[in-house]
Amino acid sequence: MNYSRGVHLLAGLIGVDPHHVARAVRTAARAHRTIHESGIDELTGEQLRRLVERDRFAVAIVANLAMRFAGRSEDALLLMDIYRASVGTPAHPMPIRKGVGALPEHHDHPYVQRAIRILQAGGLPPLHTDGMHALRWGFQVQPAVEGLPGWIFINPDPDCDERTGFAGGRLGYLAVMRWAGWGVITEPVYEGLLAAVHPDHQDNPFPAPSNS
Repeated sequence: MNYSRGVHLLAGLIGVDPHHVARAVRTAARAHRTIHESGIDELTGEQLRRLVERDRFAVAIVANLAMRFAGRSEDALLLMDIYRASVGTPAHPMPIRKGVGALPEHHDHPYVQRAIRILQAGGLPPLHTDGMHALRWGFQVQPAVEGLPGWIFINPDPDCDERTGFAGGRLGYLAVMRWAGWGVITEPVYEGLLAAVHPDHQDNPFPAPSNS
């Protein structure tokens, strides 16, 4: 069966067969007016990204249903957890301890903090370090260079290739960040590091250097 561009795009984003997404769109549209009016099944890639930015909850509902229709209830819950982390809920999240998910000197970087929350919501294990030694191995997030203010780098956890499901493998890190609305580079950029750019910087991810 032929499905629309929007259905294929969302199916690729969450890793399910398009017919599960098409069924989810039909089901959700009957109960949610915004989904019916969004025309999600007819969107282009850029329009889908804009919809995610404007009404991520509507897209999350469709994706959650599609995962459930695909028989992946755990991944369906994972998508909602990542969604909540990406939009900053709950209102009073537990603080991230210094040395968890990042080196202590990177702890206070706002995008590093946000990325750690998103990755943890995706069920991925963070590094625990005292700044000198790894107390428990896991993923590590660090800010990119000064000329790339919206970017962060992710060093995946050593056991990521043994993980399955939506967040499984090294590419699972990119899947989690992409679902959270961040832009990603689909290949490692340097010595296995993965790169993601905050949604606020996606329209200008590589700003020209200032002449001043």
